[in-house]
Amino acid sequence: MYFHPLQEEIGNMSDEDISKRIKDLTRKVAIARRDRNPEMLANLQHVLNTYRNAIRERRIEEWHKNNKKLRGEPDIGELINID
Repeated sequence: MYFHPLQEEIGNMSDEDISKRIKDLTRKVAIARRDRNPEMLANLQHVLNTYRNAIRERRIEEWHKNNKKLRGEPDIGELINID
C-alpha cells in the first residue's frame, strides 16, 4: 500500500531495509529543517512517520506472537477443525 510518492511498498521490505530507510529519512529531515523548507519538511516527516509506524506495528505483532507461545496459547488455525 502506497501512502506517498517518496515511499516504497513497506509490506515487501525487511525490517533491516525499513530501519535503513528511517535512518536516511531522519538525515533528510534534519537537512530540510536547516534549509527552512516547510513543504519538504512536512512531506519527509509524513513518510518518516509511516515507516516508523510500520516497524512499530511489526515489533508489536512479533511481541504478541512470542507472548502467546510463552503462555502456551494455540494459534487460531490450531483451534479450527475442518473435517
